Amino acid sequence: MTYGDILFRPMSIDDAADFNRLVGVVARERRYLRFIDAPSMDGTVNFLRDSLAAGNPHLAAVVDGELVGWCDVCRHSFEIEAHVGRLGIGLAQEFRGKGLGKALLDMTLAAAERLNFQRIELTAFSDNRRAIALYETRGFVHEGVMRAAARFGDEYRDIVLMARLASSLSDKGTSAVD
Repeated sequence: MTYGDILFRPMSIDDAADFNRLVGVVARERRYLRFIDAPSMDGTVNFLRDSLAAGNPHLAAVVDGELVGWCDVCRHSFEIEAHVGRLGIGLAQEFRGKGLGKALLDMTLAAAERLNFQRIELTAFSDNRRAIALYETRGFVHEGVMRAAARFGDEYRDIVLMARLASSLSDKGTSAVD
């Protein structure tokens, strides 16, 4: 699918080097991801290979052959949590604020729904208001805040926990802790 000059397509293991590069670029900004650099190249290859083999949705945003964004939902590995996935997303700085993240998120959520994910979780830094607002418009709700959970040098930041339930679960309650 194309969006202006941007091609959206499933990621493949062939994207590992570009994915690793872009994750590193976004991580080094120390504003959006919960790590400060890309994992090793072997770690990236293993992550992509295993996640793709598990059937998880991984979408790429590509401009002129260059990976400029990604979004994925990775299913939890425990049997009792196999209906749950964790969302990850990132964009190159020059492509933010143009609707690309929204389009990438929507396509990935639609793919996750087709794959029967019943709950999708994510975390965001509490000062990332634009991302949090986007997630809220897509049905994610706040489930908690981990106070001072991240530290970049001398700066402590809160992490917001958010999740979205499939419509089939949204009316099912869980037992509250007494």
